[in-house]
Amino acid sequence: MAVLLQHVTNVPTPITNGAAINVPQTPAGQGIALVRVSIPANAPVNTVELTATVGLQGLTGIPRVLFRILRDGHEIYYAEQAVEANFENVNLTTLIAVDSNVAPGVHDYILSVEQVAAATNTARVIGPIVFSALATAP
Repeated sequence: MAVLLQHVTNVPTPITNGAAINVPQTPAGQGIALVRVSIPANAPVNTVELTATVGLQGLTGIPRVLFRILRDGHEIYYAEQAVEANFENVNLTTLIAVDSNVAPGVHDYILSVEQVAAATNTARVIGPIVFSALATAP
């Protein structure tokens, strides 16, 4: 049975329209949430499950938003989501990533967004924004 090491959640906004963060054009990513996880020295084998839910709004065209998760400044995960501005211009995206065998110590996980389509396509993070980490050991 797994042992819970830590559960951390950051909720910059729990509602739609609780934020208005324009998604910058790549490579200029914008950090939108951070969770700090402590892995004890006696848990060398562990798993950190990261879950993020982000509300997006397409403003023009069909923007493609790249989500990145960084651990201590190093990218460990990325995924892309398109949002159509003309029809269903509001999108709720959920990402799940797993980081295995994280070194003991304190680690900062950052959720970042950037727009990879042509600059004429634009998007905005409107909320909710929820980012959580669940660290366990066998």
